[in-house]
Amino acid sequence: MENNKKMQTGAHSLDLIRDELFASMGEVEDLLQQYLEDRSNGSLLQQAIDGMQQLRGTLALVQLKGGALLLEEMVALGNEIPVHDGDSHNAALSAICDSLFLLQRYLPLCRQKGAEIPELLLPGINQLRALRTAATQLSDSHFWDLDLATIDLRQRPAGNPVDAKTHGRLRQMYQIGLLGLLRNENLSSCRPMLQRALQRLQGTVDARTVTLCWMADAALEAIEQTPLRLDPMRKRLFGRLDRELRSPGQASDESLHALVKELLYLVALGRDGLPLADAVSTACQLPLPDCTEAELESAFASLRGPGLDVMRSVAEALQEEIAACKDMLDLLARNAADVEQTLDSLGQALERLWKTLSMLNLNGVSALLRAAAQSLENWQAGDVDSLEQVADTILQVERAVGRLQSELLDPGSDHKGSNDAGNLPVELKEARIVLIDESQAGLALAKRSITAYLESGLDRMHLLNVPTTLESVRGALTFLGMSRAAAVVEQAARFIQEVMLAENANLSDNQLETLADALSGIEFYLDSSELSAVTARDILRLAEDSMESLGYPVGSDAAHD
Repeated sequence: MENNKKMQTGAHSLDLIRDELFASMGEVEDLLQQYLEDRSNGSLLQQAIDGMQQLRGTLALVQLKGGALLLEEMVALGNEIPVHDGDSHNAALSAICDSLFLLQRYLPLCRQKGAEIPELLLPGINQLRALRTAATQLSDSHFWDLDLATIDLRQRPAGNPVDAKTHGRLRQMYQIGLLGLLRNENLSSCRPMLQRALQRLQGTVDARTVTLCWMADAALEAIEQTPLRLDPMRKRLFGRLDRELRSPGQASDESLHALVKELLYLVALGRDGLPLADAVSTACQLPLPDCTEAELESAFASLRGPGLDVMRSVAEALQEEIAACKDMLDLLARNAADVEQTLDSLGQALERLWKTLSMLNLNGVSALLRAAAQSLENWQAGDVDSLEQVADTILQVERAVGRLQSELLDPGSDHKGSNDAGNLPVELKEARIVLIDESQAGLALAKRSITAYLESGLDRMHLLNVPTTLESVRGALTFLGMSRAAAVVEQAARFIQEVMLAENANLSDNQLETLADALSGIEFYLDSSELSAVTARDILRLAEDSMESLGYPVGSDAAHD
């Protein structure tokens, strides 16, 4: 859990350094490109390596350990390239360039997800390590936070020793199942043989090997029943187990610990309700991985797919197309345009929409829209019911696109006050936008009135309407679910009413600046569309601290919303 918090903190820290970070990556990219064009200029490569080293230090500082490790491997591989002999190291240079591109896609994804997912970088890291001298591949569980010192490797009771012939027969049983696994046969046909061998072996070997077989059996259950990916690296894991079975109890602690961690990682990835996997998880008190394998696969797809900027542009274009369709439907309903031309334009627009939605895997609304478009092919003037059905379908599409846009924002953000905003109907979302605009206008008006109050030599007439204005803002913020911001505004209104509008008010410049800090904080909170959850909390805390220093603390209930 602590490790997960660090990953979230690292991802949110990108807000503070994003521009500088991407500028530095751009410089490294330029240097690498120049070196590829002029291999005799070794200083270009060295400058690029120095830039990568600085980037590594920055990411390590903000606790993005996956990105830092990727850059560490890039630096290590770069240092193995002879400065004046780059021509024979095209594969290494290509891998470094690919990794830099991967990092440029990975960092925005971390911010979008609200946490780092370092497992996404393992393929890239291993590609770099494969080109390095004497560097081994990192396992799937490399970033999993498991303390092996807490795992009792002899927690299962030892079996009764058997003669070498019987042990050899049981091991051969395991090898037959393993051979089927390595030949890509269906796991459901291989597992019974493997499971039978592992269970039989548990009755014949020492406690450590019994425990290992028990964990391996649970891992197989998790792979088959969840299901989990069964790639060559995971298949080789069961080959390593066979070598341990050949000489039970003889493996070094280091190799055994590596094998145990990999098996337990598969167990931890298994879905709930698997008898053996649940028993092993409970006995070993396994920490949950930061994300399931299905979530990892989804994140991999996002990493390989179009970038966030592209997706945002597509969503915005869809919204514009939807607005155009609504306008054309309105013209047809009012019989205010050439019917044939408008129908033709509307049909083309609807076709573009449903095809784009299908490409975005929004297949449900895509099918609905396609059916709606077909229903208009024989439309006759005056058929308002058909137009209303099409309009209802377009509203469903608009809601789906709105959810897509919300997902492209930082999901941890308190954006516009509610994490559920993306699931609201379009009409309510539009009402929210109106309320936010009105709140921003009210805050701006209050600040102008306070400025006029100061410039007029503290003429209280300029402040008479400010408490009422701020009370309206408070109501709007409460409706929007922004209770902390509403509480700050409420206390600001009280301060103006009770202190600034009082007879013989004697205010210091510091008090007025502090009040301005509080109102500016709320204004910025409303205005920014890119706040992460951490940044939003910091801004609200600043506004609350400002009011507290004025003697008007925000209530504890609101402060903890």
